[in-house]
Amino acid sequence: MQFLLDHIASILVSGAVLLLVIATNLGAQRAAVEETVAYAAKVQTLNLADYLEDDLLLIGDGTSDTIDDVETNSDGQTTEFSFWREDDLGIDMLVSYTLTETDSVEIDDEWIQLYRLDRTENGVAAGGGSSTLSQFQITMLNAAGNPAAGIAAARLLRVRAVNVYPFGDPDDMDMFRSYWGITVRPPNLDS
Repeated sequence: MQFLLDHIASILVSGAVLLLVIATNLGAQRAAVEETVAYAAKVQTLNLADYLEDDLLLIGDGTSDTIDDVETNSDGQTTEFSFWREDDLGIDMLVSYTLTETDSVEIDDEWIQLYRLDRTENGVAAGGGSSTLSQFQITMLNAAGNPAAGIAAARLLRVRAVNVYPFGDPDDMDMFRSYWGITVRPPNLDS
């Protein structure tokens, strides 16, 4: 007992230092996990973005037809976007992107609907993205950048997507979504 009383100050200081080291280590681990999840989600978003951008620039390539159909839901999200282009054999091909509901996740006490973006060529599955999109929108714009008054007036396409991080606990993370947007000018929409 005398030993404890003689060294009580050093025991308290050692305990405080040990707690500080443990708290710092846990915080660093949490930050590293969050950073890894954010990086993976951003790579996933940018891979989809690169593919989508390259594909949209080919609207009407080698054919006289361009955009075939654009459908939106009540939230303003593009649920289907179809366009014509020529395939590698010189045959007209209808490419469609369809937004499909997958799951929902709770973030900040709000339920967020998640979607998957499926791609088809002439009705046959030909790729798609992850099932973690919470928003996807393609807006047709005229040459001045204003909303187009129909498919025939479209000269630009503004694409916006939000990808929810697929891992981790959103309530404990500083960030939990990746935002991406671009405006493209498919050359064949100018004719």
